[in-house]
Formats: sequence, structure tokens, C-alpha cells
Amino acid sequence: MRAAVYFKHGKPEDVLQAVDVAEPGGPGRGEVLVRVLLRPVHHGDLLGVAGRYQPGTVPPEDGVRVGFEGYGIVEQAGDGVALAPGTRIAFFPGRGAWSEKVVVPADFVTEIPDSVTDEAAAQLHVNPLTTALLVRAVEASGAKPGRDAVVLTAAGSAVARLTIGLLLDRGYDVVGVVRREAGVNELNVVFPDLPVVSTNESDWQKRVLSAADGRPVGVVLDPVGGETASMAAGLLSHGGSLISYGDLSGQPISIPALHFSTRDIRISGVTVGRWAELSPETRKSDIKLALELAAGKPELFPVQKTFDLAEVGKAAAFVETPGKTGTVLLSSR
Repeated sequence: MRAAVYFKHGKPEDVLQAVDVAEPGGPGRGEVLVRVLLRPVHHGDLLGVAGRYQPGTVPPEDGVRVGFEGYGIVEQAGDGVALAPGTRIAFFPGRGAWSEKVVVPADFVTEIPDSVTDEAAAQLHVNPLTTALLVRAVEASGAKPGRDAVVLTAAGSAVARLTIGLLLDRGYDVVGVVRREAGVNELNVVFPDLPVVSTNESDWQKRVLSAADGRPVGVVLDPVGGETASMAAGLLSHGGSLISYGDLSGQPISIPALHFSTRDIRISGVTVGRWAELSPETRKSDIKLALELAAGKPELFPVQKTFDLAEVGKAAAFVETPGKTGTVLLSSR
């Protein structure tokens, strides 16, 4: 079978390749053998390929198989698993998801109802689950609907769009921040009444505060880091929180020390990489939410482009395309 593998860290488009590898053995007890049909290419996956998570480490000689999220059909279920062959499922986390077949724990497999499309099913976990983590972080920060504004940078991203939708449903006042003027119009197609500001404007911080309409900025949700996060943190009111969930810029966040001592600014972060450690009850609730979103709001699961698994390098490069508004998928149908 084919699998996306890298043998050394580097630019993902240069080091990723689809190679022939041995098929996995049959599933053990509590496991499922899945024929994977679609899998999303997340920026977080590419950070691992580039070696950003563990600088200085060297991949093993036989390479590293990439990916943790995918959609496909059950080929075989292990003992104790009530899933028939041919059942449509999505999974996360499951190592080596960018392979044509993979064995994953049944605890992290979600059966897909007919109301959810294949493309939405392929995106069912990482983005919606990150959204659930972010919404809980906003609620835990003390920010209140109707009182505090929540600002999202990179507001045109898939995660941000899902998060905006949930925050609006919960009564929060939301302001989106994008890096291109065209991104303002693109986001307003989905959320016509959402105030959106472009960082191309020299006075974008003032525009965000104006869009907040007098409400204090209680939370900034940021996957960018660098200058964008640093400047957005300056918008926070007393006791406000910067919640980081990514590092698109690759640059450090720089915040004046007095922001902490005189304004009680707080920084925290969330990662879907720890979602599997949550209680079964919380995970079940999050999956229920993800399925409701996928079935009821398919417009929040757009696909920008689908590449064959053999084109994994091209897919990785395309993920960095400016103005991309949908998810990039890898197919092995």
C-alpha cells in the first residue's frame, strides 16, 4: 500500500513522499482496520514534518508515517468492536492516517451518519474538536456573553469559522481579524453581520476596538503568534486572556512585562493533541457537537482542493497558499 512518509525533517513539500510500504496486520482487540479514503492536511501536521515540535531530533531510518485524522470504511473490526465491514467512519487520533490503510483504536473511531458528507467527515475531528476546546477556554476565562468582546485572528481559517459560529450562538460579541482586505468580504459571505478588520490597515487595532463597540476585549484567540498576536494582546482589557492555539508565523510573541503586572493579562494555550486525554464523557460530548456541526452547517466545512496521495508534496505546498478558504484533502479513493 502507499503511505506518506518523510525520512528527514525539512520543508514539507521537499521531504514528503508517497512510498510503498507493507500493509498493517489485522486489528487486535478493541481496534479497527480502516481503508482510508480522505484525510485533511493540517498545518500542525506540517510543523511535525518540519521538525518544529522537537527540534534536533532525527527521524528513524525507515521514516515517519504522517497524519492523525482521516475518513474511510471499516475493513475489519477486532474483538469487542461492533462495527461491520463497509461502515463509514472517521477517526482521530490514529497514527499514519496519510496511509491507504491504518489500524486505530475503536475508542477514537466515529461512525458517520448518512447526513454527513464524505468531505465533512474527513474534517470531523481536528477542527471541530479544537473549536470545542477554544469555546471552553473562552468560558473558563471569565468572559461573559453580552459584556465582553472576543477577537479572533486568522478569522478566515476553518477553525476560526467554526469557533465564530459557536460563540455567536452562545451570545458572545465577536470581532474577526484577517490579513487581507479580500478576506473581509469572504468572511462576511458566511457571517454577514460580523465585524471584520484587516491587518493591512495601519490602524487595525483602533478599528478592532471600534468594532467592539465599547465592550472590553476579554479574549483574543490566536493561531498566528509573532507580531499579530503581540499587537492583538495589546487590545485586551484588564484581566483579559490571550489564548494561543497555533504558530502560523513561526515567530515569538512579544508582550511588555507591564501588561502582566498592571493589567493582569494572561496567556494560555490549547491543543487538540491532548484531546484524547480528556474524560470519555467530555470526548463523547465533543463528538456529538462535531457531528451536529457537520450535518447542520456543511458550509463551515469547505474543501479548497483535493490531491491524490501521490501528490502529497504538492498538497503540503498548497496549504500555504495565501487566500485559501477551505481545507486541503488527500485522496486515495
